[in-house]
Amino acid sequence: MPAPSSNASWTADNGDGTYTNPLFFEEFSDPDVIRVGDDYYLAGTSMHVMPGIPILHSRDLVNWTLASYVYDRLALSPGFHLAEGKEIYGQGTWAPTLRHHAGVFYVLTNVNGHRTQVFRATDPRGPWTRNELNVSFHDLSILFDDDGRVYAIHGHQEIHQVELNSALTEVIPGTHRIIIPEGSGMGEGVHFYKFRGRYFILSSVWDPVCYMVGARADRPEGPYEITTLSADESFGISMGWRIAGNGRIPPPFKKVPPHPTRLSRIPLHQGGLVETASGEWWALSMMDHNGVGRVTALSPVTWQDGWPYFGLPGNLGRTPRTPRHAPRSSPATTSSPAPP
Repeated sequence: MPAPSSNASWTADNGDGTYTNPLFFEEFSDPDVIRVGDDYYLAGTSMHVMPGIPILHSRDLVNWTLASYVYDRLALSPGFHLAEGKEIYGQGTWAPTLRHHAGVFYVLTNVNGHRTQVFRATDPRGPWTRNELNVSFHDLSILFDDDGRVYAIHGHQEIHQVELNSALTEVIPGTHRIIIPEGSGMGEGVHFYKFRGRYFILSSVWDPVCYMVGARADRPEGPYEITTLSADESFGISMGWRIAGNGRIPPPFKKVPPHPTRLSRIPLHQGGLVETASGEWWALSMMDHNGVGRVTALSPVTWQDGWPYFGLPGNLGRTPRTPRHAPRSSPATTSSPAPP
């Protein structure tokens, strides 16, 4: 077999109407996706890297190009620009929520040690402007409801909800509530939606390994019922070599060999849902891929009993490595039914 070309690179599009996961053979974590007309936009975590929070654009959910970065520089403290001997390596912006409402694109993100940042633009290519909320939320998601109210949810295991003012500059006093108590089976990295009059939350659970759960309710404040939507999908990729303590233990470093049966935090987790113009449902989520980092996968979604399961009929909860077809741009004959 001839050696691969030196300029060969990974592409998910197989050129025959199918694609192969992951979409990118490189780090792109905490994906949040939306559709505006026939265009899809995707935001992801950038941590300490600048420019930060990439916005990608696609017309088919498989092939993506860079539209913009939400900011060129973010100078919230000296560590953001390596001043005064400080740095923010591995910190910075995390788990952005991307939304479009009334002609405006919004990105909200939590930042280690700082308040939640709000970015907005009328064009996803920018320019983006920034303001701060008056609070800090962990892995938040927002929802513009049909009645004009703006909800933000956040938290780990215990899911909190507040309402924001229409300018997205502050929390409306007296609106805080706990909508899902700790111990109910939720995790973090929430994504908040309203489909056909029903409220849905996607959340990533870390114990014992990452998997995706969904919660649904008839009202934004609940009560919510919860089920597992995606679990145990790692595309057959097992754990690689690790550093003891995940790098948190100071040198000398101890190498930990692969374990033949342990998946660690590899399986698909944390991501969002999107409906195509032709009525199909798809999801993007991430998985830990050893030294490559967190890669993004595209999953067909099957609605069953009112739940958006990742995967195809007969194998719900599992994402195919190479699905039978990529998202269609014309009316689909095999689309999953809409939620009831």
